[in-house]
Amino acid sequence: MTRVLASSRIFSPWYAEAATTASAWLVASGADSVDVIRADLGSQARSVVRPEVDARVRHTTSIDSAEPPQTWADLATNAESAFTALTSWRAAGGAWDVGYSGPEGLGDHLVLALARARGLVPSWTAHLGRLPTHDAGGARINDVAEADDSLAGVCRGLAECWHVPFPRDGDLAPAMLALIAGGSDRIVVASEELAEILCASPQWRTVAGIENRIEVWARPGRTWERATVPGRTGITAYADSPRLPLLDPVLRAYALLDAAERARVGLTIATDDPAAATALVRLQALEEAVPVLAPAGVPAPCADLALVVDWPVPAGRAFDPVPPPELADAAASGVPVILLAPQDSPLTRAAVAHHLPTEHVSAARALLARLTVRT
Repeated sequence: MTRVLASSRIFSPWYAEAATTASAWLVASGADSVDVIRADLGSQARSVVRPEVDARVRHTTSIDSAEPPQTWADLATNAESAFTALTSWRAAGGAWDVGYSGPEGLGDHLVLALARARGLVPSWTAHLGRLPTHDAGGARINDVAEADDSLAGVCRGLAECWHVPFPRDGDLAPAMLALIAGGSDRIVVASEELAEILCASPQWRTVAGIENRIEVWARPGRTWERATVPGRTGITAYADSPRLPLLDPVLRAYALLDAAERARVGLTIATDDPAAATALVRLQALEEAVPVLAPAGVPAPCADLALVVDWPVPAGRAFDPVPPPELADAAASGVPVILLAPQDSPLTRAAVAHHLPTEHVSAARALLARLTVRT
């Protein structure tokens, strides 16, 4: 039996993409029982079970904050709450064969680094599903430790013990990368491009043999149900909260269609943030024309075409190094794709039905016009 201690703040609700990725990894890795430390997400109720992973979850506990920790002070609070649960589980006879952290944010990796250093887990898998130096919206995480910050001092000591370079100024994201490089036994990354970026960072590039610990793994595609209407070309746009703003040019283009054109081309948004999506739709006076779906736990059904939205561009980079997971879903479902991505992204070379550059209303309008002719 493989017993896993998972620090994964996004582990609920199930409709969040990162939770889907985390559960898929735990199932694929052969976890038999899982104890999960997650964020306080009680306000976002999990209404649909996932038997394949639910059967493996033994204990769960919620840490204090639903917001992702992005400062040293937040990480200290996060770690203190997590270790309260760990102490309780250990006192009740809990033991684990492996620790798991990720796939988003920094706080989970700190918890497992400390657990690994204290001997609570004999091995640690760090899962990096996105660029860890940036938040979900693409902004760089910038927080520098005070000179007397006790947590930063502990982390610096661990890095020295593990013989990895620690940022002199105590910059938060590089500090967590140092702990991952020094303390993890296995590093799972979502793409080759992400692995290259991380291996070139100051915290990783001098660590001997770190490339031998890295495994590239992407969530397998999920099969979408279909929801098509005869005589009408339907487009289902898949966009979680960070990617919703990127749909604005498409919505503006759709608002330019007349009633007859909209009758021939339909647009639906599937998202984990229906309030934000509805607000975007309302800005273009499309409340009656563009439905918003917020499925809990299962993928929204797809129409004739899937509009796949690339991630927001991380600050300081030309494109995000991790492809959007809906590309795999579309491939598994045999659905043609409209790919909305920056012009500098290598995704512009992907073999999809249609490419749309971000922030180009005219290009979106032209594509919609072509689709009205095809029906």
